[in-house]
Amino acid sequence: MAQPSGGESFRDLLQQGFQLHQEARFAEAIPVLERARRLEPGDYFANLLLGIDLLRTGNAGESVPRLELAARARPGEEFPEDYLGEAEAGLGHYALAAEAYERAIQRGHGSEQALEAWAGFALERFRLIGEGLRASGPGIAAARRLAEAARKPLAGKGCEGPIPTLERRLAVRQAGSNHASGDHGSADVETAYQLSICYAVEAGKAAEGLQEGGEDLAAVHRLRGDVLLRLKGDAAAAEAEYRQAIAVRTGDPALLERLAEAQLTAGDTEGARQSAQAALAIDPHRREALRTLASLAMSNRDYEQGLPWLRQLAQEAPGDRMVQVQLGKALAQTGAAQEALGWLGPALAAGYPDEKGALHALLGRVLRKLGREAEAVKAEAEARRLSDAFQARATESTHGSSDEDQ
Repeated sequence: MAQPSGGESFRDLLQQGFQLHQEARFAEAIPVLERARRLEPGDYFANLLLGIDLLRTGNAGESVPRLELAARARPGEEFPEDYLGEAEAGLGHYALAAEAYERAIQRGHGSEQALEAWAGFALERFRLIGEGLRASGPGIAAARRLAEAARKPLAGKGCEGPIPTLERRLAVRQAGSNHASGDHGSADVETAYQLSICYAVEAGKAAEGLQEGGEDLAAVHRLRGDVLLRLKGDAAAAEAEYRQAIAVRTGDPALLERLAEAQLTAGDTEGARQSAQAALAIDPHRREALRTLASLAMSNRDYEQGLPWLRQLAQEAPGDRMVQVQLGKALAQTGAAQEALGWLGPALAAGYPDEKGALHALLGRVLRKLGREAEAVKAEAEARRLSDAFQARATESTHGSSDEDQ
């Protein structure tokens, strides 16, 4: 057994790191576990714990190689794949995330933990894709169709292909349409719709699997709540399910942040604030709790208060363009023009939807404040183009509805 010159053995370091990990002192655990890993580079537990703690402290990119190594060290274990899926999703690598979650289910032979993790990812992707569709003109009709389909039984519906394949197809088509016109085209809208249906179906299958097992009641209630909130849009019923889950698993930060999201959707802003803060008091890295608090601050135009939450989210979810845009907006409103430009500019250049042109108009104001007049003029012209196109579509839609009424 290797031992460092300081006298600490690998076993001592691993035990110390594990103790810190159990106490949710992830930042303190990382250097200890890294020292242990240097002594035994291929050890399963050292790599797994280090990967989890890096992930929990917002270092998803650094966690991936550690979790991949842990997965190779024990090909029969599902846990590294579950966390690897979470890490890849946080980086915006959704095809890789889906593959990791699918491997976890295969390794765990459909265990409750693997099913719960897969269903959570599927429902979150369903939400994110729906938000993306609603942010662009061509996607609005598909988003309405999707919402209607999700309210009906999805049994019997299938996918056009494996989910990772559809994710890669969507990424390629969105990149192409963004490069060409800055808006979503019909091909990627239809792919997004089909992918969302696939995720809804898979979430339903996972829910059935958990209910049949029936051993972990908290997991069953949580997934029921997720389905009600993400698929059915019934925040009140979802809140009731989350409360039942919390009664079984008291003090679970994941359940508290879900409760906060349901309360926010239902309009109980104070309850949402308290639940989100309770989740963060237990685990300061709960992303959905951070989103809830950031959303509350932004909706109240309290940009200074929202900045810390948004900064942390941007660090912990580097692939989330929506967070980047919100952070850019908050910075612009608080006078930090240069930093605002650093977040807004890349997000819009990467194709973040701006159907009405409001974000490009904000970008123009930021550029003008920085004295970059030529770039400001260009951004303002793009804002007018997008606004005019939106107005034209709205007028066409109104006239079309009037003609149908006649």
